[in-house]
Amino acid sequence: MTDKDIQDLKDWGFNFVRLGVMWEAVETAPGVYNETYLDEVDKLITRLGNQGIYTLVDAHQDVLARQVCGEGMPNFYARDVIENGAYCVSSMADPIIGPIMRLFGACKSIEDYGFRKDADGLPMIEDCQKNSFFIYYTSPEALTLFRAFWYNDFGIQDKYVDFWAYTAKKLSAN
Repeated sequence: MTDKDIQDLKDWGFNFVRLGVMWEAVETAPGVYNETYLDEVDKLITRLGNQGIYTLVDAHQDVLARQVCGEGMPNFYARDVIENGAYCVSSMADPIIGPIMRLFGACKSIEDYGFRKDADGLPMIEDCQKNSFFIYYTSPEALTLFRAFWYNDFGIQDKYVDFWAYTAKKLSAN
């Protein structure tokens, strides 16, 4: 965000912004936090504040992870979850219900879209953008990730709490 962007916000009457601070940008390896990224976020909050603009730090996500054309959870955690099996309803129900769900555009695996992959094996963003991202929420991979988060499978909630606690401690003085 440039100084002009901040001045424009002020000139337009804004005094509050919601700033996405992505988990995947903060935690670059299990338990390893990107201080440079957080320092830049802290500086941006200060620059906004100097112009009278308050900041809500938002641990935002869309479709939870890059593996499912989204953002949020670090790739290494998402891979751990998905590699243990992805399903829409359950491993027993999907063979029966899955074909019906797919007739309505749901329960379609990310792999079924035929997206090109980047060097990390993730769907290319420009391919993901060919569809409304909302449809990816119904993929077995996304549903599995959200279930893992909800039920704390693989300690995903605990890892999220650790990220958030670290981020809050780093930014709380600002």
